[in-house]
Amino acid sequence: MNTKIALLIIYNHRYDKNISRINQIYSKRFEHVYHIVPFYDGEQDNVIPVYDNSFQFQGYICQAYQHLKDKGFTHFIAVADDMVINPTLNASNFFELTGIDYNSCFTHELKDSVTLNRKWWHTKDIVRFSVFHRGVEIDNILPSTEEALQAFSAHGFQTRLVPEWPYGKLRRPVKEFLLRIRRIIWFRIFGQVYYRYPLIGGYSDMIVVPADVMPLFCQYCGAFAATRLFVEVAIPTAMVLCSPKVQSIANIKMNQSLILPRDNNKNFLPDCNFSYEKLVKIFPADMLYIHPVKLSKWK
Repeated sequence: MNTKIALLIIYNHRYDKNISRINQIYSKRFEHVYHIVPFYDGEQDNVIPVYDNSFQFQGYICQAYQHLKDKGFTHFIAVADDMVINPTLNASNFFELTGIDYNSCFTHELKDSVTLNRKWWHTKDIVRFSVFHRGVEIDNILPSTEEALQAFSAHGFQTRLVPEWPYGKLRRPVKEFLLRIRRIIWFRIFGQVYYRYPLIGGYSDMIVVPADVMPLFCQYCGAFAATRLFVEVAIPTAMVLCSPKVQSIANIKMNQSLILPRDNNKNFLPDCNFSYEKLVKIFPADMLYIHPVKLSKWK
């Protein structure tokens, strides 16, 4: 199949020095490389400025898409600026070597609400989340709760929604406040994670989205960004809601990654002397990426 891939490099913070370094790494392998940089005011043609918080960088993707949606891309791949993807991958062989289906979305992992727990540092944010958010109206943009539950079920995921209380004729803001307090009490005292709307979590510093899914994906990501939902909940949830198939690293060919310091695998990386060329030589064939690699320190 003919593909035209847009490789989006996502910067959590403005770091212009990395732009030329990353161009050197990817420009010969991917014809269309775009740097998504917050508050950029420079003059490089392949840099798209965005305006949002890095904790909600799903908003970066929505804004960048408006610049790219009419350029005929078949797929959008977004990676972190401090990530090194497998050096054998390029625009021609990406789907063949990774095992990501041409028509599928991809994100690193998917954890349903039964799996998430109070130890994750952003669980408290999703416990507080509601589609009824002051200053923005997204309850008619996102699927209804019933539709979202059906999408979750189709993907094989569970969710724990907070049971309704018989609030009678209380106004919605009061009702939502009481439900939020109830969820927080359960979370703080009993460690039980309940939701007002179906949500799913997962590491999301590399994603793949087909072009036919991208408009709805961005619509949902934009809604979640406006309500300040953490990106590693927003992106996986948006994928599950808008795409019939979502893959994770557990079910593709390149089913390994190195996430530092979480994996704490010091044996893999011998002393490269901060040389990218040496890193390329030892890069395992089945490893999709290494993250983070602080390229500003590398030769």
